[in-house]
Amino acid sequence: MTSQIPDTFLYNGEEYELVALDGESLITPQDYGMQPQMLHTACYRGFYCTYKITNESLFLTQMVIGEVEGGHKPIQDIMPQFPSGKRQSYPTYQGLRLLTPFTGKMRLGKDFIRELYVHMGYQKGSAFETLLEFSFEAGRLVSVQDISQENATKRGAFKEKFETGELVQCIDEAFSLDMDIE
Repeated sequence: MTSQIPDTFLYNGEEYELVALDGESLITPQDYGMQPQMLHTACYRGFYCTYKITNESLFLTQMVIGEVEGGHKPIQDIMPQFPSGKRQSYPTYQGLRLLTPFTGKMRLGKDFIRELYVHMGYQKGSAFETLLEFSFEAGRLVSVQDISQENATKRGAFKEKFETGELVQCIDEAFSLDMDIE
């Protein structure tokens, strides 16, 4: 199994990875009638996204999608660009600015600690130096809290559990974005 490509979030000029989620309505290809196929072992769900968080809202700006039965469909009247000649490049919807109606909380990590890498699923918050928790209501930013200091007390907890815990449970947790798994 392989570590999965996370969704990326741009906030205040910095790039963050989605590490935990509690809520609904992040945008998916299924919202546009597309059923993506697995891209490769690092992207079982068949797509990944880039979002931008402004002082007010959450916007989808890019979506990479692999093969889609029946062909790709427009998102915001934009069709994907099909890269040519590049190894392992996939159809990409670029130039989107789609308000994302997400309601709930998400944790985004930055400054990944390489020694805490787990070669399966999504990396957990305890493997990042910087961890921010965002709250949204229908895509509108409600609050941002820097929980890096609190997170430092859990540093490496998931990797340790992954290496010593019950295998099936650890695999399930590795692929989960549940906020209670750290």
